[in-house]
Amino acid sequence: MPLLQGASPESVWRDNEAYIRRICAHKLSSHPYEIEDAVQETGLAFFEALKKGTEIREPKKWLTVVCSNVVNDTLKRLYTDAKRLRPVDEEPVLSLPSPEETEPTDEAVLLQGKDAFLSSLTEGEAELFRLRFVKRKKLKEIAREMGITETNVKQRIFRLKQKAKKYAAEWADDQL
Repeated sequence: MPLLQGASPESVWRDNEAYIRRICAHKLSSHPYEIEDAVQETGLAFFEALKKGTEIREPKKWLTVVCSNVVNDTLKRLYTDAKRLRPVDEEPVLSLPSPEETEPTDEAVLLQGKDAFLSSLTEGEAELFRLRFVKRKKLKEIAREMGITETNVKQRIFRLKQKAKKYAAEWADDQL
């Protein structure tokens, strides 16, 4: 069975490119510089799928779905980038004390607090801390190594973070 039921890939793309461009322009209207990239990425996915031998019975529907996925991925990336690069209000920054005005915190005191927290962990918590935050392993790998479910790993990490926050707050009140 032919991959596109008799039509050439180039003609199918030419017939649908304007449609895909309109979808991208509509969904990415607030990010006009991303529209062309999304169109090209959709086209690349189309030709890659054909090269791999994927049968595409309804090219317009297939391209619409792929285009929607590309646009959604683009918007997620833009949102994450914007969150990471959120501007800081100048007013609060100007009101902060200058570095000369703050009391220097002895690094040894901070390291003492970290060591005290780590020694307060149970054996399981310490293992989880090491796997997730030192070795930077994924949840699936941690679950496999510890012999528990991913959901259980997530719960334990959440509890560990809560314990760390509580310990840090109490320690800061006592030490600083």
